Amino acid sequence: MITLSITVITYNQESFIKKTLDSILDQKVNFPYEIIIADDASTDNTSAIIQKYKNKFPGIIKPIFRDTNLGHTANYIETTKLCTGKYISHIDGDDLMLPGKLQKQVDYLEANPNCSLVHHPVYYIDVSDNVTGKSKISRATTGSINAIVKANNIINSSNMFRRSSLDQHFYNMRKDLLLHDWLAHIIKAQYGSICFIPEYLGSYRVYKQSVIQSTSFIKQCDATLHTMEYASKFKNVKMNSVKYGKSKIYFTLARHYFKKGFYKRSEYYLKKSCDNKVLSWDNFRYYIKLSFK
Repeated sequence: MITLSITVITYNQESFIKKTLDSILDQKVNFPYEIIIADDASTDNTSAIIQKYKNKFPGIIKPIFRDTNLGHTANYIETTKLCTGKYISHIDGDDLMLPGKLQKQVDYLEANPNCSLVHHPVYYIDVSDNVTGKSKISRATTGSINAIVKANNIINSSNMFRRSSLDQHFYNMRKDLLLHDWLAHIIKAQYGSICFIPEYLGSYRVYKQSVIQSTSFIKQCDATLHTMEYASKFKNVKMNSVKYGKSKIYFTLARHYFKKGFYKRSEYYLKKSCDNKVLSWDNFRYYIKLSFK
């Protein structure tokens, strides 16, 4: 029986996919696992590299070669459907796992049956693997579903979760949703707590061609607002949590337009932020400071 399914989503990542797969295969674990890697109709050498790994590790690597490009979210959902493991760990095809990651996360989930998802902080790296920064341990998202509705500080490539926490909300997510991570985590949080290992166990690559960096700011905000609207349908989600999340998004939009000199539009979103406002003064002051950076 497979304990862990590892999903890898990739598209035109010939420069990184080998390093990603090596970082998985170099993990020392005491359980059986599978790597389900889905190439979304790449036009570069990505699929050929994956085939070589499949030939070398036929019992572990299970490739999917899409005939047509599904897009990041649809590829992620369709690939996750094929998982057979008790747990699922996701990594994008340009990120890296650090030693001990998989064993520590599986051990954590085994020891904490009330935990639905466990994540960890990451190093930020560039295209040459140079560390350019790191996520803040102090700002980790932990707790109930309302905690993740308020703020998503989970790097998708850092999360491991129970396959049993996925339901039709996940499988029926909008396929054109450009940023699915936040909504996916909220769905998982219906079935248990969001947990955190305060140890840097992965590296997240940041560069202009990555999915998040190549998605326009406005489309990112549209996706997060959709997430808030969807989250309001779950029975254990408090409306104050949804308002909190919306307030931050609207404030971010107000700051964005203020910096560009579109003051009326900025004022419009600032008013919407205030209408939804349930932030504490310390939180609000934090976002005000960001406006002047």
